Amino acid sequence: MNLHIPFRLRREAQAHLRLGVAGERIAKIYLRFKGFSILETNYESKYGEIDIIAREKNTIAFVEVKTRKSEGFGEPEEAVNIRKRRKIILCARYYIRKKRLDGCNFRFDIVSIKYQGRFRKKIKLIRDAFRIS
Repeated sequence: MNLHIPFRLRREAQAHLRLGVAGERIAKIYLRFKGFSILETNYESKYGEIDIIAREKNTIAFVEVKTRKSEGFGEPEEAVNIRKRRKIILCARYYIRKKRLDGCNFRFDIVSIKYQGRFRKKIKLIRDAFRIS
């Protein structure tokens, strides 16, 4: 079955993907600047995907990156809803088991990136943005 997707929608989807990739690249640079070591990027498991897995001192951070070009949809971090959090938590648990990191400290962070013009960006690191309940 061949679905016809209008060119405008394909172009919008491609632009959205490029924005996400650019945001993750910016987030990696920012995290390194803040003293993090990047362990994994775009880690995938059967439970979902984690944008960045990094180490800060003795803590492993599972980092979700959200990037926005406008304020039409609210703050970038607001897009990490309960459903997305659950997927990240399941994927993180899988990573911890697979890498045998049961004794390690870990947390869930969000890097929020908001474009403010072509070359200016507001970057915010939210440490411990959510917890396993």
